[in-house]
Amino acid sequence: MHFVMIFLDGFGLGSEENNPIVTARTPNIDHLLGGHLIWGDRSIVRGQARLTPLEATLGVHGIPQSATGQTTLWTGVNASKVLGYHLNAYPNDKLAHVIAEKSIFKQLVDRGQQGMFANTFTPQYEQLVASGKKRHSASTLSAMAGRVKLRRIPDLRAGRAVYYDMTNQVPREMGEDVPLISAEQAGQNLGRLALGYDFTLYEMFLTDVFGHKQRWEESVQLIEQIDEFLGGFLRVIQNEDVAWLLTSDHGNIEDFAIKGHTQNRVPALSWSNRPIEWPRWTTLEDVTPGILELLS
Repeated sequence: MHFVMIFLDGFGLGSEENNPIVTARTPNIDHLLGGHLIWGDRSIVRGQARLTPLEATLGVHGIPQSATGQTTLWTGVNASKVLGYHLNAYPNDKLAHVIAEKSIFKQLVDRGQQGMFANTFTPQYEQLVASGKKRHSASTLSAMAGRVKLRRIPDLRAGRAVYYDMTNQVPREMGEDVPLISAEQAGQNLGRLALGYDFTLYEMFLTDVFGHKQRWEESVQLIEQIDEFLGGFLRVIQNEDVAWLLTSDHGNIEDFAIKGHTQNRVPALSWSNRPIEWPRWTTLEDVTPGILELLS
C-alpha cells in the first residue's frame, strides 16, 4: 500500500455561518461524502470514504497553534503536553528533539520503508535558512529526520515535485522558470509521485494565510482549487493500491467571525480504493501511529 497525507494548514470543521468552505464549490469532495458536507462536527462513512472530526486542542488550555499541532501530527507525540502550552509557527529546540526522534519519516526509514516530501524548496528559501532569517517548519524537520531528499526547482520543472500554491504561480513571480499548471495537473503530479513511495506528504499552508488575512473571495477560490487538486489526484490513484488522508493542525479559514485560529475540530477525510480497517482517529496524536499501523 502507498499512503498519502494531504495537509491543509488552518482548515477546521466550522459551522455553516461565516464559512468560505460552505460557499465554495467542491464537487470532488462532495462526491466522496455524498453531499456538501466538509463542514460541521459530523462523522461520515460512505463507501471507501470517511470523515472523522479530530480534536486539535490536545487536552491543553488555549488556542491550538501550528508548531505543536504539526509536531503532534507527524510524530504521534502530544507536543502541547510536552511543552505545557500551544506553540505557534516553528518548533523550538524541545520540539525539534521530539521530531528528530519520532518523526513519521524516521520511523518509516528505520523499518526499511521510504517516505517522500512532495513540496518544493527554492534557492531563496535555502539562503534565508542559511542566514538565520528563516527556520525550518515541523514538516521539513520531520522529512529531514528521515533523511528524505528535499525537492527543488528542477524537480518541480520536471513534474517531480509540487509547489505549495499548486499552480506554480508563486515561484514564477519569484523569477523561476517553471510552467504554470492547473490545480488538477498538480494533483495528478502528486498522484504519480506517490506511487513510488510508501508514504508521501504534501503540505498546503495558504489556507491558514488566507484565514489570518480574512480574504473571503480568495479563500473560496483557494478551496475550489484544492478540490480541483483532489480531483486530479484521485483520477491518477483511483485504481491503485493507495490510501490517503486530508487533515489539518487547527482551525482558521472555516470561521471568518474569528480572526485567527479556532478551537474547532479538524477533518480526517480519508479514502482507499479497497476495504481496509481504518484506525480509530479521535485526536491529532492518533494520526502517525495509525498510518504506521496501516503500512506495517
